[in-house]
This record gives sequence, C-alpha cells and structure tokens, in this order.
Amino acid sequence: MKNIVQAIVLTAGMLLASGAQAGAAPDAAMQEALQDCDRNQMNMNLCAAHRHQQADQALNRQYRETLAKQSDDAARQRVRVAQRAWIVFRDKDCLASNGPREESGSIWPLLQADCLARHTERRTEDLKLQACGMEGCAER
Repeated sequence: MKNIVQAIVLTAGMLLASGAQAGAAPDAAMQEALQDCDRNQMNMNLCAAHRHQQADQALNRQYRETLAKQSDDAARQRVRVAQRAWIVFRDKDCLASNGPREESGSIWPLLQADCLARHTERRTEDLKLQACGMEGCAER
C-alpha cells in the first residue's frame, strides 16, 4: 500500500512540476489531465489513479451498506475479516502482476492503478451480492 501512495504522490508531483498551467490549482490540472487521458504517460497515470480512487470510494460505500445489512455482530465480524483478507490478496496479486515499483518504469503507476481498480470494482460487485442475502436483490 505504501508503494501505491508513493506512486500517486510522485505522479501528482510530476503534474505540478510540469506546470500544466502555471499558477493553476491542482484540481484544474487534474481535470485537464482527465480530459485527455491518452496525451502522455503522466495523464494516463493520473487517469488510472482517478479510476482507482473512484472505485475505492464506491467500494467503501458498498462495504458500509453490506455491514449494515448483516444480521448480527458475528456476521459483521466475518465481513470485516473477509475484507481485510481481500485487501491483502488484492495488493499481493497486483504486486505479482506488476512487480515492485523499483523494478519498473514510468508505466508502473498506470498498471498498478488499473490492477487495483479492476480488483476493487469486482469486490464492490461481490459485496453488493452479499448485501442482497438469500432473498436476492430487487435491483438486478
């Protein structure tokens, strides 16, 4: 997880250092990058990090909803334990796929954020199904 944060901070620092628009707010520079994700490696990295951030926010909302729908404390604890184990799996799986940051190049933040986003989106769907329980979901 520390490597992910370092990569995002490094990418954001590169964006600010590049002076996308001198004096422009970081949010404006990020919005500009999101409008043209294929422009360069930095934009691709920022867009992938943004996708992962959005997926993580959706996961957190769904996780809270899934916990709230559990019938008792023991069920909630099982969800918590499973979620913690999933986080470890996700991080190790992406590391296995992409290798450590130190052994990669400028594309590593893109690959890592994409891997994390894909895992996170799948986990969100799994938690949605779990929240539905035996009765199923009316929304499907």
